[in-house]
Amino acid sequence: MSIPSQKVSSSNKLIYQRLKQAIDLNLRRQIFIAACDDLCLRDCLAARLQAELVAESAGSNPRSPIDYPRFVSLELDLSDPNPWASIAAWLTQHPPPQNRGSYSRLPGFQIIGAEHLTRHSASVQWSFLSYLRDIEAHLQLCESTLLLWVSRPWLSSIEQSAPEFWHWRTGVFEFEGEPTPAKGDFGHSKDLRNCQDNGDSGGQLVISFLSGQSPIPDSPSPIPDSPSLIPDSPSPIPDSPSPAPDSKSVELADLVLAATSQELEAENNAASEDNFLPLQTLQYIELLQEHQCCCEALALAYHSLGNYYRDRILGGDASEQNLTIAIGAIEQVIAYLELDANSQQNQPPTEECARLIAQLTQNLTQYAPESNSLPPISDLLNDLGTLYWMLSRDRTNGLNASESLSCLERSIALYLEGLNRTDAESAPQTRVRLNKNLGIASADLARYRDKTENLQQAVAAYQQALQDLDPAVEPQQYAAAQNNLATAYWNLAQDGEPIVYLKSAIVAYTQALSCYSPEREPLNYAGVQNNLGTAYWNLAQHEPSEPLLITAIEAYREALKYRTRELVPAAAAATYNNLGTAYWHLANHFQQKQARTESLQQAITAYEAALDIAGEIDRTQLTFDTLAARNNLGLAHYQLATDPDFALNKPAQTSHLEAALHHQLQVCTEWGQHLKDKGLTYGDKLNLQAPANSQAADSRQTALSYIVKTIRAFYSECGLPGQNLALSKVPGDLLPEILRKL
Repeated sequence: MSIPSQKVSSSNKLIYQRLKQAIDLNLRRQIFIAACDDLCLRDCLAARLQAELVAESAGSNPRSPIDYPRFVSLELDLSDPNPWASIAAWLTQHPPPQNRGSYSRLPGFQIIGAEHLTRHSASVQWSFLSYLRDIEAHLQLCESTLLLWVSRPWLSSIEQSAPEFWHWRTGVFEFEGEPTPAKGDFGHSKDLRNCQDNGDSGGQLVISFLSGQSPIPDSPSPIPDSPSLIPDSPSPIPDSPSPAPDSKSVELADLVLAATSQELEAENNAASEDNFLPLQTLQYIELLQEHQCCCEALALAYHSLGNYYRDRILGGDASEQNLTIAIGAIEQVIAYLELDANSQQNQPPTEECARLIAQLTQNLTQYAPESNSLPPISDLLNDLGTLYWMLSRDRTNGLNASESLSCLERSIALYLEGLNRTDAESAPQTRVRLNKNLGIASADLARYRDKTENLQQAVAAYQQALQDLDPAVEPQQYAAAQNNLATAYWNLAQDGEPIVYLKSAIVAYTQALSCYSPEREPLNYAGVQNNLGTAYWNLAQHEPSEPLLITAIEAYREALKYRTRELVPAAAAATYNNLGTAYWHLANHFQQKQARTESLQQAITAYEAALDIAGEIDRTQLTFDTLAARNNLGLAHYQLATDPDFALNKPAQTSHLEAALHHQLQVCTEWGQHLKDKGLTYGDKLNLQAPANSQAADSRQTALSYIVKTIRAFYSECGLPGQNLALSKVPGDLLPEILRKL
């Protein structure tokens, strides 16, 4: 089986290593599911897995019957998708040797090709799920390992429709990657994570959030929501001295033991090597403390523990538990280093201590610091700040608003402390990382309090980071910093001096674009183009100008070349919505009939595209208000229909009035349903005092007023028959209110 060439991200490498380690345990009845939407990546990983497992088997057992493989890849038979039959057929064609001695276990099997079932009938798809549900009848075929490769939509289907197979699973490994646009296969799309592996070594936690999309003001009417910024790391050091390391070591050990116990229980006590790594580290820490080893040795051990949980977090498991343990471990590292620095006796480690350190490094190679050296204190402070920032942002961890704000403030203080610990001799990358993170965290804090002050601190931090960045050497980091700087300016413009700040935002967005290649980073490039369009549109609201709106439209259209509905539907819908609003405003600038009409028609086309895409995806993925977009679409139709120059074309005029009424009725109905879902009536003044309910009631009344205007336009342009036509389209429950207003 040839191994296809495919670049694998650091997070996917980590997931692959865990999958391979799990298979390497060679336990009985291991049922693994691997989910991967990128078929090229899937083929690469599957081929590599088989090649490495077979090679290792041959290397470790040179006298074993090599012709009987340890791991076999099978293609799912799409005409009869029975994985058990495929395994049985292979075993029939390749009977195991008569005398295999200690090598009596059946080979492991990986099944690929399930994603192609979407091109077949529903009955074939259901038969596949039915075969999976029948797992208990075929467990004798799974004495070793079964690995089933599926796409994410199939992963969800198996969980819901094949619970018997799902119950027997040993583990699920989800790889990151955009879905392959296979002919007829799922067009499923997932959001990209805003983090990248920047290749730093030494076990340092560096979560660099590329803000190619983070500051994108994707909202509908008028255009942008205030964009959100994403930091790299934040958290302050308390004013009081750190508690003695031993006083926190017991608490941290209890957290690790509890986490490991929960994992073993969740996996039905199927212990793996990965489960034991943190426990091994705790044992080394206990031995180091028992032998009263030097502070540096204990710092090394805690750093390896922190690296273990850091890697889990980078792999996507950023639970409160993992974040808390990683934070505790790094705090212990810093505390021991501080004790070591303040110690009057810097004696070399004892012979026993040196032996333990060597053993720790050898047994925990993946997580132990290289060359028994620790990163600079400023890097550790950066890492700790990032973890606190992540904790402040996680809305699933049960923290209340006050606790989240405290974590955010702590992260900012840690960044500032890290910058205080750097000097001219420090690596520029350390200062860049700290300043970028400080900027992002400060922008986050601006959402809660002292908006202008915190945004100005964010601007200053980004500007400092840019001084240490060479766009020719690090174009991506430079572009990301410029993008975040521009977004901070954009937010400042919402509160004061809009023209000055918006022009600064445009300059920064333009600088970011100069470093993003649409061929290499199409989504980042498109995200900045969208941001640039929004900045120009916003500036046109303060300096009315056709050229500014035309430039905004050009930026949106450039973004849509890469923000396609197939690749990133939610982002594409948001940009189409922005494009529609820009065209709508441009139409109001034109006096010439043809130019005004063309702009309104372009606005209608863009709004329809936005709503069409929005109707195909989960509403929670959207970053703009679809009701506002529909309302704007109705307004554009109404304007075309009531334009004096359009009156001569009665059929087209009537068509636009009908379209305007259709969208306005939909908006009114949805707001009315929202109030009904709350158990409110339209005249229930007491319950409408709540801000959200009051807004819904006001929005419904606004939609009603548009409906009345459109019905009057029917009468004005088409007479009584036109009014009757309009009233015939109004639902019965709305007629009394509308007739009263008429």
